[in-house]
Amino acid sequence: MPPTIVVGLGGSNPWYALAWATEHAAAAGGALVLCHACRDDSPLAAPRSGPPSMSLLEIADPALARAVAQTRMRLGGHRVTVRATPSPASTLILDAARDAHLVVLGPPSRTDLIGRIRTAHRVTARSPVPVVVARQSGGRTLGPFAGHVVVGIDGSAASRAAVEFGFQEAVLHRRPVAAVHVTTERREDFWYDETLLESHFVAEPAGLDLLAQEIEPWADKYPEVHVKRGVFAGHPIDGLLRAADGAALLVLGERVHRTPAQKLLGTVADGAIDAADAPIAVVKEVRR
Repeated sequence: MPPTIVVGLGGSNPWYALAWATEHAAAAGGALVLCHACRDDSPLAAPRSGPPSMSLLEIADPALARAVAQTRMRLGGHRVTVRATPSPASTLILDAARDAHLVVLGPPSRTDLIGRIRTAHRVTARSPVPVVVARQSGGRTLGPFAGHVVVGIDGSAASRAAVEFGFQEAVLHRRPVAAVHVTTERREDFWYDETLLESHFVAEPAGLDLLAQEIEPWADKYPEVHVKRGVFAGHPIDGLLRAADGAALLVLGERVHRTPAQKLLGTVADGAIDAADAPIAVVKEVRR
C-alpha cells in the first residue's frame, strides 16, 4: 500500500520540509497531506465542505498556493491534499497522522523557545507514526558519516524500531547506513566499515558487539546496503550530533509513553530535534 505522508507547514523552514516530503513521496509512490494552520481571520478559516480550492488558496496565501501547485506538478494532483483550518498546528497534524504512515515537519526555530518548539515536540511525542523533522544542513562540518542514514542504537526496543526504519530509508533512497552507539566509557570516537573492513581504532570497542547484534538481521535482509558501525564517546546527544554532522538523516528511537505528561523535554530525541545539523526521524518502539 502506498504510504500517506503528512506535512506540517510550520516551523522555521516549512518549504524545505515540503521538499523533503515530496522527494520521499516520489521515491515511495506515496501521497501527501499538507496541513496548514491558518489565522482565524484568513479566508481559509471559513466553513466549507472538503479541501480548499486553488482559487481560495491563491486569495488567502499566494505562497502556499504556489507550493501546492508545484507539488501537484511533481507528484500528480490526485496525490496531494490540503487541510487548512484555524485549529492549532499540532492538533491539525496529529489528526491527519491517524491515517498516515509518516509525518514531516519543519524544524523549530533555534531562537523561538515558546511557540514553535512546543509544536514540534508535541507532535513528535504524540504522533502514532514516525516523525521526520526536516532541518536543512547548515554545512557547519562534515563528519565521518556525511550522506549516510545514521541510526542511534542502545539495545532497546525503541532503537530496534529505529534500525528497521533506518534500513528502509537507506534502501528507498539508496544511501549507506551508519549504526552508532554512544557510551561514556570511551574517550574517543571509533568507526568500522563492514564492506571495506576498514577500522579506525587500535583496540576494538566493546560497543561494536552490541551494534553487530542489533543490525545483523537487517544487514542480512538488505545486503545491498553499505553499513558502517561506530562507537562514539560522551553524552548520547553530543555523540549522536557528532556522528550526524552532514548526514542525510539521523534516526532515533523513542519509547512509548503512557500519557503525554510523561514525555518531557530533555530526552535524547528532544535535544537532537533542537540541535541536529541534519534531518532527524523519531520512531516509536513497536509494542507487540
